[in-house]
Amino acid sequence: MQKKFKLDAGKLIIILFLAYLAFLFWSMRAVQPPPHPPPEEEQEIMVIAEKLGFLKDGKLSEDEKSIAIKIYPLYKYRTTLFDEVETDNPLLLANLSEQISEILERVPLPLQDDMVRFLFSESPYTLEDFSNRVMIFKSQVSEFLKTYEKLPPRIKNGIENSKNIYEVNTLQDYIAIVKLLYMNIYELPPDIITAIDNTQGILDGFEPHEIEEFLESLNSIKERFFMNQTFREWFVENSRYFDATNIEASWDKFVQESQKDTTPPKIWGVVTSEGKNIRVSFTIKDNVNVPKEVIIEIGAKVITLPISTNSLTYSSAIEFEQEWGEYNITITGMDTKGNKQSAKIEFSHYPEIFEIKFDESGEEFQNAQLYTKEELTKMWRYAAKYKPLQIYKIVYPYLGFDRYGKVKFDGAMEFFYEKAKRDLFKFYHKPLPFYSITPLHIVYFVNSYVHSYNMPYIKTLRSSICGYDGETQVVLMNNLFLDFNLKAWGLQVPASISGWRLDHSEVIVIWEVPLLVGSNYKGVYVLGKDPYIQNDNLFYPYDPDWFSTYYDDTVEMMVLGILPYRPDMVSVEDFYRRFNLRVTPAYPYKNLMKELITGYEFFASYVTFNISRDYVQGLLEKIQEGDLSVLEDLNKLEAARGLWYRLDGRNLYYGSKYTPDYVTVTKDGKFYYVHRNRSKIFSTS
Repeated sequence: MQKKFKLDAGKLIIILFLAYLAFLFWSMRAVQPPPHPPPEEEQEIMVIAEKLGFLKDGKLSEDEKSIAIKIYPLYKYRTTLFDEVETDNPLLLANLSEQISEILERVPLPLQDDMVRFLFSESPYTLEDFSNRVMIFKSQVSEFLKTYEKLPPRIKNGIENSKNIYEVNTLQDYIAIVKLLYMNIYELPPDIITAIDNTQGILDGFEPHEIEEFLESLNSIKERFFMNQTFREWFVENSRYFDATNIEASWDKFVQESQKDTTPPKIWGVVTSEGKNIRVSFTIKDNVNVPKEVIIEIGAKVITLPISTNSLTYSSAIEFEQEWGEYNITITGMDTKGNKQSAKIEFSHYPEIFEIKFDESGEEFQNAQLYTKEELTKMWRYAAKYKPLQIYKIVYPYLGFDRYGKVKFDGAMEFFYEKAKRDLFKFYHKPLPFYSITPLHIVYFVNSYVHSYNMPYIKTLRSSICGYDGETQVVLMNNLFLDFNLKAWGLQVPASISGWRLDHSEVIVIWEVPLLVGSNYKGVYVLGKDPYIQNDNLFYPYDPDWFSTYYDDTVEMMVLGILPYRPDMVSVEDFYRRFNLRVTPAYPYKNLMKELITGYEFFASYVTFNISRDYVQGLLEKIQEGDLSVLEDLNKLEAARGLWYRLDGRNLYYGSKYTPDYVTVTKDGKFYYVHRNRSKIFSTS
């Protein structure tokens, strides 16, 4: 009994599971969406089939469906088709409908409906009449398109946007209007066609009556476009202000503006140096009255060019001989009403290549002005009294990286210099008579003094940045050399302690025994027996491979043996100009008070110089030999930079921020100026 119960229970579970599956399938079927109705196109095809009598037996054969499909595109445009055309021959009607659809495909979409309306303008038709009508319609549409497609683009858009094409009775009448429009337009010059296409009232719909009004208005002034060049050009510039149906108003407006004109002409062009001659190429353009003359003023010379033209725009050029020099050139354009306007430029007229002279033996533009001994002495003496910028290391609070502050040192430098002179005599263990002082005494003392003097605020004279510490040492040393009348001089040279980039500078003292002095550390060495020679990882100008990469930077640093301070914006304004010392600003002309100081920027102002490597090598050899005449060479370099700045280099700092001019220095020490900036654009607008 127990076994039977178990069997029945198993059957019951199977039955319940099957019942569950049946319910699940039934519920899924219940939530299925109703079938989609047939697409609109299929519905309309069935309507067409019904109107043709194809559904009387409730069936639609493939041939019958094919006929309905051919008629469908025309039926979309004309749902009254079966009321307007007999349907006793469905196959013929289908073929005619297909022909209409094919020709309509060539017609712009906005005009297709209008074309169909023209087709049925005389309905109802017998099938025979409709067949003849379709033949004519195809011919007319082709004729229309042939003309329409030649029209300007905005006029075509205006026709497409027309809302009242049915103002005309038949397609043939509309074709006649469009043809007349085309013939009248294309009798005109191309610029006038474009101008007319830009008039108002076209894009929003160029209706048949507006086309007729336009043609009437156009014919009243058409002749003026050919007879009056001034009006023609004025109309081209101003057509957008006039309505297409009232173009004749443009002539009255032109006459009115011409009489009341107070607007000066615009003038633009280019001035070019061509050998000894200057060439001025210009274009003058007036708004309504023709140009009368152009006047060119250059120095004391005044050149007047009368203009005879009927055009609002006139282009020409004049070339004339002119002495070399810097000129302010004024180019003035004037119209027949006396309205005038000028463009002014500064222009450098020099030979393309010329030698720079340092003895004032050349022409004014050739002569570079060297610093005199008196000027240099004055400059360095002031440097010992006044330091424009002092850099110091910020010790507290420490943020995990080196930070540098900056202050204007003003006259504090004098205190340090005077104290240095006093401390020099007490620095060595025994008294040091002034007559026994050598450059070595001064160098060793200054190097120690700069790196050990404590102050409460900036802590020491030492910033720990090589260039700034080197600058301080060079100023102190050179002034002490002058005080004791010693034949020695200090300057800086670039170096690399990483071995792969310029990241350091050192002080070198030119003396009978040239010395290398630690810039931001204590150390004095005989040049050539210094750490750079002994350590392969250190790199400076006396290494054999130096000139493969860094020789330009060598000159840029060495010239700071002539100038005590790099002529950045702070130094120029607060030191050089303060003491009336002439100097050429450094490039780029930065305000270091506003810069984040992370190191010493090289004196990067020889960016447009092409300096012979042999020449720079010669300067280094002079230093190695203790030859102080190297300072004369550095003086020439700075004088040449001053000439470059005066002639064209200032454009790199201001204005265009560009100059193609450069100075080239040959291996034998000849300086040549290459004047590449031989043209300048001018304009009044």
